[in-house]
Amino acid sequence: MNINYGMEIVRATEIAALTAARIQGLGNHDDILNQARFAIIKTLNRLMINGNVINDRFSERKEICKLPQTLGEGGPEMDLMVVALEAQHAAADGRNNSTSYTVIAEDGSIQSIPNLHMYKIVVGPEVGEVIDINQSPTANVKRVARVLRKYTENVTVCILNRKRHKGLIDEVRSCGARIKLIEEGEISGCLAAISGEKADIYMGYGYAPEGTVVAAAISCLGGYLEGKISYDNASDREQAIAHGINDFNKVFRVEDLINSRKISFAATGVTDGEFLEGVRFTATGAVTNSFVARSETRTYRNLTTNHFFDYNPVF
Repeated sequence: MNINYGMEIVRATEIAALTAARIQGLGNHDDILNQARFAIIKTLNRLMINGNVINDRFSERKEICKLPQTLGEGGPEMDLMVVALEAQHAAADGRNNSTSYTVIAEDGSIQSIPNLHMYKIVVGPEVGEVIDINQSPTANVKRVARVLRKYTENVTVCILNRKRHKGLIDEVRSCGARIKLIEEGEISGCLAAISGEKADIYMGYGYAPEGTVVAAAISCLGGYLEGKISYDNASDREQAIAHGINDFNKVFRVEDLINSRKISFAATGVTDGEFLEGVRFTATGAVTNSFVARSETRTYRNLTTNHFFDYNPVF
């Protein structure tokens, strides 16, 4: 891409994060998501692109503000993935690990994927391709420990705290590894594993569209992902076929979800999380913490931005 869109899309994640943070903890789960989506739509519509929105997990939820099929004022065709507010319940309840994300890529770069559950294993670039999703959690933990030259007992596995993960949690505990349970914020958990700062490996079921966002981050930062979509019935398989997926045992890797190096990724924390700190309000405005990365150059920026509402109010 001739233009570094990363600094353009991070403005959108900042505005979405500020909007959501303003009503953080008030308890209305749908309202906080809708307001964040309205805010990010308004900001992305200022870009000089014709952005085709792909993999919106809430596209069929009638009570949720719909993302337009295209965003921008017109210009080159681009792919967009927009997660205005990950972990909406956490943000609405005043809990941790809520973040806003946007991905932009050249046209045709992002795999359209059904809104189904996907089992994922994510590790950082130091670990690489040693994991195998068809092997047991114990085998994968031990492989990670061996590559990182750690005792198994010193490996940290990030897992969403869900009933469906009881067996997974029990097995990881039985092999002796440490566990970091998170209530929401799957993408942040994966990013923590990619960075290696708060986790060494992410495992578990989440949504398939989130997998494409994680794949975009790995395209920019390095790391490794394997994912398998769960098909519970014929309707699920029909959804997959509609998205061009015919192999129901397919193991998805980054190159299957993102097929270009011309991609930028942006994230802004709403509440303190596994990857980014949340919004801090001040007497004159607010402070946001964001992350911007570009795949073509493998460059990334950690941004701390001071917003002065007297000069440029966002509400």
